Amino acid sequence: MEGNALNLIYQISFFGIAAFAVVAALVVVSAKNPVVSAIWLAVCFIAVAGIYALLKAPFLAMVQILVYAGAIMVLFVMIMMLMDPGKMEAGGAGQKVVRAFAAAAGAVVTVVLLVLASTAGNYKWTAWSEVPVGTSEAIGRLLFTRYLLPFEVLSLLLLAAVVAAIYLARRREASK
Repeated sequence: MEGNALNLIYQISFFGIAAFAVVAALVVVSAKNPVVSAIWLAVCFIAVAGIYALLKAPFLAMVQILVYAGAIMVLFVMIMMLMDPGKMEAGGAGQKVVRAFAAAAGAVVTVVLLVLASTAGNYKWTAWSEVPVGTSEAIGRLLFTRYLLPFEVLSLLLLAAVVAAIYLARRREASK
């Protein structure tokens, strides 16, 4: 396939997936049902992983799917179950402020996307065959040698947060 045609396919794919991610994010903040918001958040995470894949970052794409679309979504669903969204006030002042801020942020992101789309011809897309091999190996080597201590401290911090959330939820149930 000729280079210009391949470049056009990459650009159309990139901006199509980016626009889909923005639409999914807008659905996340505008949906009234928190479960629907969580599902669309997972869709948004997967779209971002598609952008990473198009930008030749397969390791980041897989981490995005495994960590965010997988683990973080499980955490969100668990928090929603603990909060009991059926008892939350719908349409309160706080929700209106969050929705207004989300709409403004969405408008800014849309303008930025349009500006980037207008200047997309200046970017030189390269074929997958030109990407260096072994990037995920180098990241893994750094993660488990030089950054092992911060990685383990972060995992312990997340574990402590989950245990604290469960403890607080059980204490609240016991006081009823």
